[in-house]
Amino acid sequence: MFQANNTFGIYHWYVKHAARETIQKSRLLNDGSIRDRVYKKIQWYMVEMVLAGELLAKLANRSITKKERESLIYLGSVMALFDSIVDDYKLDKESVYRLFDNIISPENRIDTNIKSSIEKIFYLYLDSLIITTEKERWLEMKKHFYLIRFQMQSDQQLKENITEEKVIGITRGKGGVSLLLCSALILPSSDQVDKALYELGVFIQMMNDCQDIYKDTVEGITTFVHFRKSYNEIIDKLDEQRIKTFNEIKSLPFSYRGRSEIIFNFNAMFIVICHKLHKYAEACGNNLDFKTIASMNRRDFRINPFSPETISSCFGRIMKFDFESF
Repeated sequence: MFQANNTFGIYHWYVKHAARETIQKSRLLNDGSIRDRVYKKIQWYMVEMVLAGELLAKLANRSITKKERESLIYLGSVMALFDSIVDDYKLDKESVYRLFDNIISPENRIDTNIKSSIEKIFYLYLDSLIITTEKERWLEMKKHFYLIRFQMQSDQQLKENITEEKVIGITRGKGGVSLLLCSALILPSSDQVDKALYELGVFIQMMNDCQDIYKDTVEGITTFVHFRKSYNEIIDKLDEQRIKTFNEIKSLPFSYRGRSEIIFNFNAMFIVICHKLHKYAEACGNNLDFKTIASMNRRDFRINPFSPETISSCFGRIMKFDFESF
C-alpha cells in the first residue's frame, strides 16, 4: 500500500515502464487540450487497478501473471479516460455513447470523424487493452461493460438538487462496475462472486468519497457524505457497507485463507479512512459544515496514512481483526 501510494514507488515505476510505448504515443496525440493532470490520473488508475487485481487474486490464493498485470494496467487507463471524458471534458452524449458502443463491439467500430485528442487517446488505450487481454476474459468483461452507464451519469452529481437516492445509485454503479471489470480478468465468474465483488467495489468507492470530501466539496460534486449531518454519520454509513460487503465475501466458495486475507486488507483500509475522518473532524471543530470545508485550506485534509501518528493510532485496531466476527 505504501508503494502504491508513493508516486516514486515500484507500482508507479512499473506501470510507466510496462506501458511506455503507449504512453509515448498518447503524448504525441495531444494537441494541447489534454492537461498534465489527465496523464497523472491515468497513471494513478493504472496503479489502483493493478493493486486491486493483486488483492482479488488473494481470494484464489495466487499471484497475478505478467499478462494479467498488463491487462489491468490498460483497463485502469480506459477507466481513467472514460472518467475524464464524462466529468472533465463533458463530450456530447452522442460521442460518449459512441465510445461506449465501440467498447462493446470493437470489431464493428464506428470511429469516423473523431477529432478530439481525448477520444484518440481513449481508443489508443482501448486497443492496448483488447490486445493484451485473452479472448475469453474479454468476453467476460463485455458482460459487465453495460454497467458503465452509471459513469455516464456521474456528471449529474454536479447538480445542486440531486437526490440522495440518485447519488447512491451512481456511487454503487461506478464502484461496482470497476471491480467487476477487474475481477473478470482475475477470477472465475458466478452470480455469487459477482454480487460480492460488486459490493466490494461500492465499499471502495465510498472510502474514496470519504477521502475526497474536500476536493469534491470545492468542485461542487455531491457524494453520499454530503447527505450526512456529522462525521460520525459518515462513518456509520461506511461501516454499514463494510459489514454488508464482508458478509458477502465471507460466504464465497474460496479458501479460508483467501477470504480472511482480503477482508483483513480492506478492514485495515477502513480503519485508516476512519482515522482520516476523525482528523478532518478535528480540523473542522467537529462540525460538518460544507461551506466551511470549501473555505478551508487543502492542507487540512491531507493526512499521511503512513505517518507515525496514523500508524500508532490504527495499528492496534488493525491487529484486533477477527474473521469470525463477521
